[in-house]
Amino acid sequence: KVELALTSDSKTIVCYHPSIEIPYEYTKPIPRPDPVNHKEETLDQVLKSRLNENELKNDRGPTIEELSKMFYTTKHRWYPVGQ
Repeated sequence: KVELALTSDSKTIVCYHPSIEIPYEYTKPIPRPDPVNHKEETLDQVLKSRLNENELKNDRGPTIEELSKMFYTTKHRWYPVGQ
């Protein structure tokens, strides 16, 4: 049974929902595929493919404007200083 209420200042809605006891007979195990025989893409494979795509697209690195926005600095911070 769910109960709803407002706080005394009427700024917050409060919801009370107690946990429901579920008998063990009605539950089922979480499927865990065998990682050796599982043919779907793993998280590591997805990350590696995305990393490779980004490296190919952006082989020069970030521009001065991108660095300025990334680190909240002026563009002058990223130009080399004469010796």
